[in-house]
Amino acid sequence: MSEDTRRTDAETRGAAGVAPRAAGVAQRADPERTGAMSAFVGAMVSWLNERVAPPGVTIGADTALFENGLIDSMRILELIAWTERETGRTIADAQMRMDNFRTPRRIAEVFVER
Repeated sequence: MSEDTRRTDAETRGAAGVAPRAAGVAQRADPERTGAMSAFVGAMVSWLNERVAPPGVTIGADTALFENGLIDSMRILELIAWTERETGRTIADAQMRMDNFRTPRRIAEVFVER
């Protein structure tokens, strides 16, 4: 590969650190889903801060729940039950993976209806 064709990850992704979209592909956010996700995340963050966060800790939309030791094997059951109540749907066994419950924002991305 010549030096002219080599690019660093940062150059390929651009200044914002996001890979450029394919030419001619427009992606539009669904405003209704975006609003539902924001409301869900806000409600979840409030619930987590009331029920889970230890004194002096504030959980936000991007707080890593497992990595920070905020959710364990018992608390995840509460979180799943809360998520099912808030979304009005049952979470399938196949969807019960740590990755899907990594942060409040990730939970919304996976479980709030599209």
